[in-house]
Amino acid sequence: MDGVVIDSEKLYSLSETNLLMNYGVSFDDSDWAFIKGCTETQFYDMVYKKFNPPIKRNLLVSKGRKMLKKTFTEKLGYMEGFLDIYSKIRKHYKCALVTSTGEDLVNHIDTILNIKEKFDIVITSKNTSKHKPFPDPYIRAIKLFGLKASNCLVVEDSIQGIQSGKAAGCPVVALEGSFSRKDLSDADHIISSLLDIDNIL
Repeated sequence: MDGVVIDSEKLYSLSETNLLMNYGVSFDDSDWAFIKGCTETQFYDMVYKKFNPPIKRNLLVSKGRKMLKKTFTEKLGYMEGFLDIYSKIRKHYKCALVTSTGEDLVNHIDTILNIKEKFDIVITSKNTSKHKPFPDPYIRAIKLFGLKASNCLVVEDSIQGIQSGKAAGCPVVALEGSFSRKDLSDADHIISSLLDIDNIL
């Protein structure tokens, strides 16, 4: 979802930076590499393990959710090229949304963009006990479709997402943007525009 379907990565960065700078937290490149594609629980596990901010976790999580929802409501849109490629794909393929994002935020995003109606299946962090980079989210989608992994194509923009799709046995397309081409080298295909998916299919 994030960074492939919706143009949200920069909004996460904006919200997280603005929230946590008040508590002396400053991310470096390795932190950002982990953050992109992780669940909310994984994110705050990292924050408290590495930085131990002087605020109770449940309060920080609550503040973070409110700030992010406000930012999304004001600024969220689809990724460039998504609606164009989606209109082509939807005629011929089943589509699943497989995200590490929690159900509450996915529901909020749905109120803004009506995102759920575009997919046959929606997998959030609630639907599996293990999350990306583990294969469980993609395996669940594959089973619900009743397909083989080799007959599914995963489109991702994060390192953890690529690892998840590959571990599930699927061919993976990586979209440049959140990471550079060299960081996405484990994918089967690397694209700079979502419209390039048409050529791969």
